[in-house]
Amino acid sequence: MIFVLAIFVGLFSARYLVSWLIIILTTVAVAFLLLGYVVMASTEKTFLIIAFPVEASLLSVVRHHILDWSIVSGRESDAKRLIGHYDLNVKLQTYYNASKFYEDGLRKIKRYPDMNIWVNAELISWEHHQQVEENHPQYHAKLLREIAKILKETRLKSEFIYYTGDGKFLILSPRVTDEMHKELDEQVYIALQKLDTGIPLMLKVATQSVDLQNCEKFSDLDKLLKHLERGLETDIIVEYLKDDQND
Repeated sequence: MIFVLAIFVGLFSARYLVSWLIIILTTVAVAFLLLGYVVMASTEKTFLIIAFPVEASLLSVVRHHILDWSIVSGRESDAKRLIGHYDLNVKLQTYYNASKFYEDGLRKIKRYPDMNIWVNAELISWEHHQQVEENHPQYHAKLLREIAKILKETRLKSEFIYYTGDGKFLILSPRVTDEMHKELDEQVYIALQKLDTGIPLMLKVATQSVDLQNCEKFSDLDKLLKHLERGLETDIIVEYLKDDQND
């Protein structure tokens, strides 16, 4: 009975309750076995007195260590998942979420062929950002935040902005017309020109519209990004150099 009680208390009671039960029950056991008249050998009495507190304490420690480990392990997994899905510096979702959104867009394009659904994809890349990151990592992070802020302020709410890493921003725009897209790009260009970087800043852009006609060619985000990255080699949207750096 004592062992069963110790198991129940150790595994299912809070730590403070375990402590109080050990004190109370041990006191009762000492009073009953040592001060009362019980026909039993002294070693057996001692064993009965210490059995409950020792077993309950050990089980409580084991339970809480396992519980703490599982909580920490779960939080670590959540943190890794958050870092993988969200860039904390620029406060934008990353490749994983972009891929999921793009896959959902492709499914809708194929499911409703008569609705003329399309997705415009635009990749903006900060060229040679690695040099700045290597020499001035904090300033590099600040510039990425500034670029992200401009994109958030100038693009439509219906557009989705992602940071895919390596100085690249991906914008997925469901059903935004070419005219609207050009106007938005112009607004981004104007805002970037006003950005006080203090260093030469070159941004390249490549765009691609995905619809029912070419959705099989760009059947996943990897294929689309590779196509856009090849386009980066030919189209420069911003090459910004402060005037005082030319003096």
